[in-house]
Amino acid sequence: MSKHGVILSILLLSSLLVVHAQDAPTPANLTSLKTLVVAPEPSSDSLIAIPPATSQRVVLQGGNHEGDVNVNLQAWLKEEAALDGLQSTDVHPWHIIITYDQFDEDGDNVHSGTYEEFWASPKEYKRIYRSDDFNQVDYATDRGLFRSGDQRWPNRFELQVRDEVITPFSYAATLRDVHATREERAFGGYNLVCVLIEKSSMRLSDPTQYCFEPDGSILRYSRGWGWFQTAYNRIVSFQGRNVAQDVDVTDGGKPYLKLHVKTIELVSHINEADFAPPQDAVGPIGGRISGVTPTLIKWPPPRIPESLRGQHFSVQVEFVIGTNGHVISANAVSGPKEGRKACEDSLRKSLWEPYIVLDKPVEVQAKTECDFQ
Repeated sequence: MSKHGVILSILLLSSLLVVHAQDAPTPANLTSLKTLVVAPEPSSDSLIAIPPATSQRVVLQGGNHEGDVNVNLQAWLKEEAALDGLQSTDVHPWHIIITYDQFDEDGDNVHSGTYEEFWASPKEYKRIYRSDDFNQVDYATDRGLFRSGDQRWPNRFELQVRDEVITPFSYAATLRDVHATREERAFGGYNLVCVLIEKSSMRLSDPTQYCFEPDGSILRYSRGWGWFQTAYNRIVSFQGRNVAQDVDVTDGGKPYLKLHVKTIELVSHINEADFAPPQDAVGPIGGRISGVTPTLIKWPPPRIPESLRGQHFSVQVEFVIGTNGHVISANAVSGPKEGRKACEDSLRKSLWEPYIVLDKPVEVQAKTECDFQ
């Protein structure tokens, strides 16, 4: 972190009046919750174990199981976002500090750091990443988004640090052409109420899911992208919302990410100067950006040219996504000539989720690969 970032952080802490959420009593139904872990078996009676996700079976047919209850996914997401996490426009200004450790597949701690955020509104906040390999401060203002320190966009892992605590339903909100059902699931004799989300054209033995305490909407577990499974523990009530202070993410049953909420507190007074970016900050950021991971909605597969059938090759393409999600340009930079054209033509027909920066869609410059077999 730069010298300016350190000075600004000190000034911010001295000029904002804060009220610690930890000072408020935690409801009894939260203090009595058992600890949930992703593990083959619980190591004590105080733990609830959910088996690791390491395999999946696909059934290519639609329809519900007997007893399933259909869920309106969009309405459900809106309702849950007002109960768990902090993704809402009606909350009072807040400040949070999250410490984290990331692990590789061998169980080694590869990255550690701190994520900190001061939030006043969707267009006024300060987000601070401090770690061994990434140090950045973003300032959202009425003039746009400004950035000091590292200029690259946070990668998937770094974004996950924030999302798991503050916006735990962010992955579900990106899913398309899916249906959702509600069912009760038992883990070691302990029941959780789960919403299962999967493709409308198939059923999965281990679908995307979000599981809650049976007597309310306290999020305890999620099964998301890839083999990620998340356990939410040490829940506190903050502004009427449930926030997990300890979050453990596993990948294929192995530790991947451990998060700990060090501080969560109200900010009772906002000084606009505290959100002002330093003079050396880059911005406003917008127009056309690169280095982010856009969300694909649909992409028709490229047609293999007759002259290349039976061959295995790949084509790399540089492309630009417009503000409406449609591809406005595609230029292949490698691969055989006929394959290049097929990949470009297919990519131009793809559709992506518009990328939003401070409520405004921006163009995204990206790279991808067509793999022909």
